[in-house]
Amino acid sequence: MALRWLRMALLTLASALALLGLALVPPLLGLEGDVGPEWLFRLRGPRPAPDEVVVVTIDRESSRRLALPNIPRQWPRALHARLVRKLAAEGAAVIAFDVLFHEPREAEQDEDFAAALREAGNVVLFEYLERDRETRQGATPLAVEIERRQPPIPLLAEASAALAPFPLPKTSQPVRQFWLFKNGAGDTPTLPVAALHVYARPLYGALLQLLAAEALDPALPTLEQLRHHAGLMELARRLRHHLHRDPDLAARLLARAQSLSLDPAQQRLLHALIRLHAAHEDSQYLDFYGPPRSIRTIPYHLALEQPLELRGKAVFVGFSENFQPQQKDGFVTVYSQADGVDLSGVEIAATAFANLLEERAVRPLGGEAYALLLLVWAVLAVLLLVLLPAAWLLTGGALLLLGYLGGAVWLFGRDGLWLPLLGPLLLQVLLLLALYGRYLYSRAAHRRLQQAAALYLPRQAMAALARGPQHVQRPGEQVFGVCLASDAERYTALAESLAPAELHALLNRYYHALFEPVRRHGGWISDVVGDAMLAVWSAALPPAELRRQACLAALEVLAAVERFNQGQGLRLPTRLGLHCGPLLLGSLGGQDHYEYRAVGDVVNAATRVQELNKRLGTRLLVSGAVLEGLEGFVSRPLGRFRLPGKRQILQLCELCGQGQADPATWQRHVQFARGLEAFQRGEWALALQLFQQLLDRHGEDGPARYYLQLCGGYLQQPPAHWDGVVTLSKTG
Repeated sequence: MALRWLRMALLTLASALALLGLALVPPLLGLEGDVGPEWLFRLRGPRPAPDEVVVVTIDRESSRRLALPNIPRQWPRALHARLVRKLAAEGAAVIAFDVLFHEPREAEQDEDFAAALREAGNVVLFEYLERDRETRQGATPLAVEIERRQPPIPLLAEASAALAPFPLPKTSQPVRQFWLFKNGAGDTPTLPVAALHVYARPLYGALLQLLAAEALDPALPTLEQLRHHAGLMELARRLRHHLHRDPDLAARLLARAQSLSLDPAQQRLLHALIRLHAAHEDSQYLDFYGPPRSIRTIPYHLALEQPLELRGKAVFVGFSENFQPQQKDGFVTVYSQADGVDLSGVEIAATAFANLLEERAVRPLGGEAYALLLLVWAVLAVLLLVLLPAAWLLTGGALLLLGYLGGAVWLFGRDGLWLPLLGPLLLQVLLLLALYGRYLYSRAAHRRLQQAAALYLPRQAMAALARGPQHVQRPGEQVFGVCLASDAERYTALAESLAPAELHALLNRYYHALFEPVRRHGGWISDVVGDAMLAVWSAALPPAELRRQACLAALEVLAAVERFNQGQGLRLPTRLGLHCGPLLLGSLGGQDHYEYRAVGDVVNAATRVQELNKRLGTRLLVSGAVLEGLEGFVSRPLGRFRLPGKRQILQLCELCGQGQADPATWQRHVQFARGLEAFQRGEWALALQLFQQLLDRHGEDGPARYYLQLCGGYLQQPPAHWDGVVTLSKTG
């Protein structure tokens, strides 16, 4: 046992390591980076954006309402001045423009805009990063890229609270990250970071107090200097420098901050500012809130015209449209829509700011953690799927994958943790293919074993074994069963008129129609001789359910024969008989020939019941024992019979269908029941009259015609001892 488990452990580890090696190939890792976040965002769905962030959109509708051209760069700067004054009056904590102002316009309007910026004192302006490629000469010429900052015109730059770039790649690939600091531009904070600094400016007194307690560089900007953008950006650089140089400084500052007299919102904002600068990454993954307009969005003209509650809010101003043909600043993201509407640059900047405010980002696993997770998952998947029975492979694999996927989506939604999706999916698919291949190989070996066993066991026993152990009885064991016997009319004449090949093909099509309902309802074919079939129901099911399934199969056999006859030039009308009782299943024969058969009086009785159809003019007769206690079938009792060569008396019924009888059928059955009662009482004249009335009123009816003739015969020669039972002989 210990050796077996050791081999299992070694096999599991080897399989897991092999699968891990496949999952870590560079193409798959690249595909994970492309597909994984999109799946996670879409499975997670949108999430609420912070109320503190608002976007004011420069859009086509506002152009129309303000009677301006739909070319935003031509809008008068006096209008922007009016917007700034309106937003500041509404209490906006910071106003960030994702708009270029690098060219001078009318002097009066530039002056008005600059005055509005100075009055507000909290406006961050966008500066463009221009990239140039230069070749530096030397022993080996070297091509380098140089980033040059293109700030707004000096008049506006001096009046702003901060200047900041916000570079985004304009490619067909989705935008997934944003820069926090651009080292190529002198370790410069980007627009969301600069906006957060202005937003947190009321807390700078507390921040300087914390830094002073740590006896840091005394050259930190003063509160007065922080009112100007140069001092603000200098503080950002110095703070980042100190936090990176001393890894424990952030924890000490956060601990000291607990003693400050700040409300919970101020504490969270101060923590966000400190943790932002303590991070060693220059970029951060965006945690999108949803499709375009997920952040509260106000059209430019409404921001000018309507009262707004913006106290303590961060307002981002920039281009944004609802329709793709009108977009001027769209970027592909995981939420880009099918109609081509992308997320605008200002919405991405507002999303980045909101992420910083919430201290939340999409966090992918690092290389070591990624490999460890895949290894643990591979080991778990191998163990579970190897130990599962073959029949549970697909179900177990699906549940395993759904469990992992559900956990990944839950962690992504709760914490922004990005667990790999394609790697585990590939591991599991490869593992399932390997295990399923082993399963198919085992099945092929099992079939070969069955073929070998078939040389010594009857074919019917092998078929029962293939259906499952519940179908196999021990030799000589008595069981309860239901037998269905069938016979086709005019078969003898048909056999004489057809060539053997034609008869063979016709019978194959005929039996195909009969066998399908029998097998679908759990029966098996015990015997086929010429045009006659015997089917048996005997399994680990309650007797009532066996009888119900046999009745359903018999009704469907009649319907199948009707369809078969409609498509043939030659017809084979079929009669059926059903009976149930004890029987034996086993091999029957001698010497070198055995057949797996049902043996018992019930088999012979079912055949006799089927033969009675010919005398009664019916198609489907069943014994009362078969129908006892069953509901949902339409039937009529036809009397008690002593079948040819039998002493046992059987109550027989005609099985007509399922559900409820229609009014005409019900009236005919009631009239027949009255005649049958009179017949069984020995009142032949009354019975004859009632059966004749039935035929006159309802048309031809086989059982009524049969009893009408019996009544006529009994009136002429009554039976010696009448007990209400019709005794049949083989001749009449």
